Amino acid sequence: MKDFVVKLFAVAVLYSSLAGSGFATVGYNPPLLTEKAPSVKPAITKDIRIDQKLDSQVPLDVPFLDENGSTVTLGDYAGKKPIILNLVYFGCPMLCGQVLNGLTQSLKMLKSVPMVPGDDFEVVTISFDPRETPELAKKKKASFIKELGQPGAEKHWHWLTGKEKNIRAVTDAVGFHYVWDEKFQQYVHATGIFILTPKGRVSRYFFGATYSPKDMRLGLSEASGGKIGGPAERLLLLCFHYDPTQGKYSVMVFRLIQIGGLLILAALVSFVALMLRSDSKSARRKKKAQEVPSQLQP
Repeated sequence: MKDFVVKLFAVAVLYSSLAGSGFATVGYNPPLLTEKAPSVKPAITKDIRIDQKLDSQVPLDVPFLDENGSTVTLGDYAGKKPIILNLVYFGCPMLCGQVLNGLTQSLKMLKSVPMVPGDDFEVVTISFDPRETPELAKKKKASFIKELGQPGAEKHWHWLTGKEKNIRAVTDAVGFHYVWDEKFQQYVHATGIFILTPKGRVSRYFFGATYSPKDMRLGLSEASGGKIGGPAERLLLLCFHYDPTQGKYSVMVFRLIQIGGLLILAALVSFVALMLRSDSKSARRKKKAQEVPSQLQP
């Protein structure tokens, strides 16, 4: 029993330390945290949001360049299967990488359903930075396809770049609003992915940088039949806070992970204490029971 308690306590300490360091999620490299967000909402963030435009039609005919430099449209991937659409920019110093990490982890877990790119859905990643090129898209794709580790997925996860007006046509259709920060030379934006029906209509929103495989499976199943889901909880947009005074994101979700880790540790410490007390009482009762017969002997 004591060996079990020691092992359990060690696991608790390990989890707490991982949570405290921000590495509780496998493959997740946390950005630098700001000490506190500004008390007054700065002007640059007032237009940063994702409006939920359910049933909105995403343009299927505007041209983009894929990672090989070929001209394509979203219509090339539509028609038979739902589409997971995500909007990032490849030069993002921190947040977009976490979105792609979260999506990759969800795609890995969807395989056990099984649901995989190609058989059940297409994945489209579009850079909203018009300066980025197919060459950069190709490098990013290679990295995440390797991490995904699903043979054949490279044919069904498409990485696109394009002109400003074509990018805006898609971002406006899904309600994705972002702003260029001239001071820090980076985009300020919210996080999330979008599920489209085979006809390119917005079926569901997932906010944040991690996505429940169970919810993703349900969303994809609904979208495959052309069904439009309900609005997502907007509170999830608050997982990340942008501090324009430092040009960094403060990841509030890690605060929650840290608190959760400490609560788990506290609960397990209490459990260990109760088990040790129980063992101690049991030992005393056993010893007392053994002593009584000996006292009764002449």
